[in-house]
Amino acid sequence: MTGLTKQERINQLLAQDDTHWFVRWWIWMAGLVATVVVGYMAPTWLPFVLAISYFPYLCLEWRKTKLLLTFNDSRRYTRWVYMGFVFEWIGFVAILSLFAFYHAGVVSIQVLLALIVSLIVFSILTPRWLDRFILMFDDDHVTAKVLSKAKKQRNTEHKTSS
Repeated sequence: MTGLTKQERINQLLAQDDTHWFVRWWIWMAGLVATVVVGYMAPTWLPFVLAISYFPYLCLEWRKTKLLLTFNDSRRYTRWVYMGFVFEWIGFVAILSLFAFYHAGVVSIQVLLALIVSLIVFSILTPRWLDRFILMFDDDHVTAKVLSKAKKQRNTEHKTSS
């Protein structure tokens, strides 16, 4: 254990988020431009562009995972934090594979949409389940919900102080 309190962990995660705002903005802009260009030139490849534009997000999530790993030295904690990133990576590969299968004519649009909706539901529920599980053995673990509240609180404090 590193001995960081929950508030210290929140502060470090917020600081990392502050350093990434510029990168997130450029990722969003590049994804938008690529989507428009590919959508105009080769509309059949548009799903791949949308899926691939998710990759930079995975890079930012990897940096967040590395920061989370510094909060607790426990093997159990490390394993479950890694597991959260592995689920995100598997989701990314699964969506790319589904688009490839659809593009190759292996699956129909109905099957594709059903599987993508299932993956989206899974990707929403899994991090919440993992956060609750990690809280059982690390009381100071910062869940996505707590981090989101801290971001909102920080943003309202900045607005009122300006």
